[in-house]
Amino acid sequence: MGLLDILGMRKKREPLSLEEWPTAVVQLDDKTFILFIEKYPLSLVDFWAPWCTPCKTMSSRIQRLSKLYKGKVAVGKLNIEQYRKIADQHHVMSIPYLVFFSYGKKVASLAGAKSLVDIKRKVDSLQKKFTY
Repeated sequence: MGLLDILGMRKKREPLSLEEWPTAVVQLDDKTFILFIEKYPLSLVDFWAPWCTPCKTMSSRIQRLSKLYKGKVAVGKLNIEQYRKIADQHHVMSIPYLVFFSYGKKVASLAGAKSLVDIKRKVDSLQKKFTY
């Protein structure tokens, strides 16, 4: 958090145009992760691994969410096997692990395999707080 945030002086961010939002789930890496989570008023990152059976189940749900919330929630995936340091920084202890960010700040998380309805419920509640 910067000094302007603490003082409440940061300018309100301009809404992104539809073209600035991802059109599908974004595969994140150590170079794109920070840029991705800091860019959007609400983003969701799915921490996963290729050997994780529940993660495979969640994959189709995550893809569906990216379509349902296109232009409202940016959805990304991060392979914890390849980017363990980022997973450690975000205290990922089990997978699948969904983390919601607003302009880079963690605002919520869900651990374990969740139904599409459960994830949508969480997204809908966060949208009321973190989007214009």
